[in-house]
Amino acid sequence: MSQPASPSAQLPVWTVLAATLGTQSLTTLCALALSAVAPEAAADLGIGPALIGYQVSLVYTGAVVSSLAGGGFMHRLGATRTSQIALWLAAAGCLLSSTGSLPGLAGGAFILGLGYGGTNPSASHLLARVRSGGHMNLIFSIKQCGVPVGGILAGLLIPPITLAFNWRAGMLVCAALAILVSITLMPVRAAWDADRSADAKLFISPFAGLRLIWRHHILRWLALCSFAFSAVQLSLVSLLVTYLVTEVKLDLVAAGGLLAIAQVAGAAGRLGWGWLADRLRSGSKALIFNGLLAAVAALVTALITTDWPWLWIAAVVAVFGFCAIGWNGVFIAVIARQAPHHSIGLATGATLSITFAGVIVGPSGFAFLHDKLGLSYADGYLLMAATTVIGVLCMVRARKGIPPR
Repeated sequence: MSQPASPSAQLPVWTVLAATLGTQSLTTLCALALSAVAPEAAADLGIGPALIGYQVSLVYTGAVVSSLAGGGFMHRLGATRTSQIALWLAAAGCLLSSTGSLPGLAGGAFILGLGYGGTNPSASHLLARVRSGGHMNLIFSIKQCGVPVGGILAGLLIPPITLAFNWRAGMLVCAALAILVSITLMPVRAAWDADRSADAKLFISPFAGLRLIWRHHILRWLALCSFAFSAVQLSLVSLLVTYLVTEVKLDLVAAGGLLAIAQVAGAAGRLGWGWLADRLRSGSKALIFNGLLAAVAALVTALITTDWPWLWIAAVVAVFGFCAIGWNGVFIAVIARQAPHHSIGLATGATLSITFAGVIVGPSGFAFLHDKLGLSYADGYLLMAATTVIGVLCMVRARKGIPPR
């Protein structure tokens, strides 16, 4: 049996990394499972497939709530127990969604989001205590690969289950997997949660974290940067296939393949940008380079025409995905490094609530401009370039307060 460690003891890097990566992957799988089989679920529910998109918004709304209010759970119960609770909430959300009713789907999505938003603060708290050996940015980036891994699992696992049984069976499998991963954390919980405080408040004000980052110059500008970057990231993923089919006139299979290329490049980018940040010894500098390259890629994406060879388009969207999807791990590592040591989880959660707000606002904002003002999808990518530049300027402001290493 593991012996409790002292609160200041460093944790084993690969074990913690495996646990946090697994937790992130499974909560992401649960969050994206329904999107992977949206047409089948919509037909069963008697609604239009597009309405399934609101499920994603409800997931991220729940994530905002738990990111803001979950810090008390981590300090009182420990980061490992909080990770288990996140997995249990994800499982509960899947179970409620599997009832096959619209109220169950809505409630399940929100509960899923509560679990999804609780993973990053607890993971940041644990990873900040590992023996990083100067590779902190890469370690956080590997952990953030759980997001694309979860998306890949959703695409590979849920459709076959749906075809063999139904979409509700797929949600049940996700719930079972989340519970299974939570059980694997039981043996290490006592040692990893030795720094928890039994007299800490379980419920804290959702504004406590926001006040913390707003008072802290660096965290404030980092949060605003993440709002812009996340809005562009989800807009890229949400609009790419529609843009390539309706305006570039590619067929659906070719456009879907390009979206897959962007996603794979994004997963590679999470590792690549983490490696570069460690080499530069500056996560903020790497994020500035990331944003500038993403802005250029967005501009070039807006210029794609029907005459372009498929390989040229693939190269452009790969660069765009490498940057616009690959920034998250470095960003969270910067937050963990700059936040007050006793408030890493609180600062991470509050900052990510702003990040998730960008996820909610970005795609819907671009869609509104398209529907109401008649902007083309190409114009949307021009707006993404401008939004990314705004994020870069916020990072430059944050960097002015970061001391040299």
